[in-house]
This record gives sequence, structure tokens and C-alpha cells, in this order.
Amino acid sequence: MDDFDKEKTRRLLSWYQGKKQGPFKIDIELHRRCNLDCLSCSRRADEKFGKINEFSKTIEMPVEKWMSIVDQAAALGVWEWHIAGGGDPPYLKEVLFPVMKRIKEHNMYGILTTNGTNLNEEDLKEIVKMGWDRIHFSIDGPDAETHDYLRQVPGTFAKATGNIARLSELKKEFKTDKPMLNMNTVLSKKNYDKLDKQVELAHKLGVEYMFIEPLIIYSKLGEELKLGETERKKLAKTMKKVIKLTKKYKIDSNFANIDKNLNDELVAKSSAMHEVVKKDSDEYEQGTLLATPCFDPWFHMTIKVNGRTISCDVATDEGDNIQNKTLEEIWYGFYFEKQRKALMSGNVPDFCAQCNPSHTTQRRRLRKVIENLS
Repeated sequence: MDDFDKEKTRRLLSWYQGKKQGPFKIDIELHRRCNLDCLSCSRRADEKFGKINEFSKTIEMPVEKWMSIVDQAAALGVWEWHIAGGGDPPYLKEVLFPVMKRIKEHNMYGILTTNGTNLNEEDLKEIVKMGWDRIHFSIDGPDAETHDYLRQVPGTFAKATGNIARLSELKKEFKTDKPMLNMNTVLSKKNYDKLDKQVELAHKLGVEYMFIEPLIIYSKLGEELKLGETERKKLAKTMKKVIKLTKKYKIDSNFANIDKNLNDELVAKSSAMHEVVKKDSDEYEQGTLLATPCFDPWFHMTIKVNGRTISCDVATDEGDNIQNKTLEEIWYGFYFEKQRKALMSGNVPDFCAQCNPSHTTQRRRLRKVIENLS
């Protein structure tokens, strides 16, 4: 068990003993601007699709506000940040880099998810120099034909993989192990049979962790890309070879370790994850910590581009707005308390259908940690 799981577990147990704790992790969406048109993206479910970049400009918070949020979070004991959201964070560098630097000034752990095409040489050097902890590069295929089709913009594969390779070089030049390099992949009909080549690519680029997430349906195009029963059977047959390759190259992953993120249940039930969440919860005595369907409201917060705060990335309900309240007021306030009480009663919200399968495997892992401590 790593220090992060230990701390999350400690905070969960403290909450259930009546001792309130600050948030462990905050996900932030600095803006919703992006230069790509990915077929699997959640943006395609937005009624403003095609006009999101312009709309984003009208609801974005200033960099000063984000800096203040980081300072408040440090005072509350936040450990980890994830900068991602419905756009590509480096698209707006004048906001992204000051926020990243402030996070590191407070010695908090930072994760950045990016499509990898909006970074240049100076950006990469700055990331290494500031000691940023982890970057997730979204790579949806082992070759330009596959990746660029799924991203719908030619040249993105070459640009993104070139930046990963250059970061690997810079880490050696600066004699540092940061940032950790991740390769994120959305599993689809276009790439499920190329995962062995994906591992080979990761090894070539110096990637240390592979994160593969079953596709969640956000549009008709996404529905056409989701694996059917035939593809899932083929995937199951090839996974031993893929896992063997990751071990050969000493690449960690979310499918070869305890999380098992590509088991058939999770691949089949993506876009219907509320059923899995409920099933997992029902395996334990209701009203207990282990039976709680989701732990996010006890250690996690998402802050959207317009300041809306919610307990997870896919929540559709209305939380408080950080433009009107402090982080502390929101975390210990009505909205989060309501979420915690609802989950303690065994309620699984409808929006959990869109939960990332990786969140389910992480909950399973935390439950095992808690059981071992009992």
C-alpha cells in the first residue's frame, strides 16, 4: 500500500469516527478549450459542441482566483491535484503554468492530463525544472493512422509522441525522475487489437505507466466505437500477451496489477457503471463504511471552469460555487454533507452510469485496504 492509499484510508476512517478531514484530492478544469475533435470525448455530449471553445471564454475564472484556491487547499491539507477537464490544459498556458508552479510551491503532488500537442520545448523544460510530478499523455493508438483518426486531427500522433520522447530525454539531462510519464488510452474497436504494439510504443518513448480506460459512450460515434461481445472475447485472449510485455519492460499499468481495469465486466458495463457500483456495495452489510457505494465526497472535490464544485467529475447535480464561498465553507457545507448522507444510505445516483471504470477498481482496492486494517 502506497502513502496515498494510506492517507486516503486514514481520512476515510477518521470521517467515519466523527473526525472531519480536509479533501485529499482536487480535480480542476481551468478552461474547456481544445484543438482536437476526439471521437470518444465527453464534449460531444455537450449541446454547445462545436462552439465550446468560444463559450469557455465567457465562463472561465481568472488565474488569480485559481491561485487563491490553491492556497486555500494547501491550508486544508490537500495532497494531490489533477489538472484535466473538458479541454486541453496547455491550450491556455498563461493560466496553467502559474497554477502548476503554485501547487509545487506548496509541495503538493501534481498530475496533468494533456493531448500532448500544445506543449513546446520551453514548456517541457519548465515542467521538468519545477519538479512537476506526473503527466498523462492521451495516446489512442500505436501509430499515426489509428491515433489521428480517433483524434480527428492529422499530425497529432507525431506531435504528442515527440513531446513524450523529449521529456524522457530532458529527465535524463536534468538527472531527475520527474515527471512520471503516463500513457492514457481510451479502449475502442479501433485499438483493442493493437495493445501489444501500444506497449512497445510506451517502452520506446520511456513511458512508466499505462492507463487504459474502457470507452464511455457520449455520442452516436462513441456508441459505434464501443467493444461488443466479439471484440471483448478477442481482447480477453490477448491480455496475457499484453500483460507479459508490460512486465518485460517494467511498465506499471492499471490492467496488469491489482486493479484489473480491463476485465470483461468493466469493459462491458462502461456507460452503465451504476450497476457495478451498486453490486459492489451490496456485497457488504448496509450502513457500514465498506458498503458505501462511493467514497469520493469524503476525500475528493472537482472544481469546474465556472467555479461549480461537485464531488466527482461526472456529477450532474448543482454544487456550491467557489466564486461565492471559500473552499473550506464548501467542503464542510450543505452540498457535500448531503452527498455523504445519501451515499451512506446506499443511494447510487443516476450519473454514476458515466463513472470511469478505473474509479470502481480504485474503490475495490481501498475496500481491501480497509478490510485488512479491520
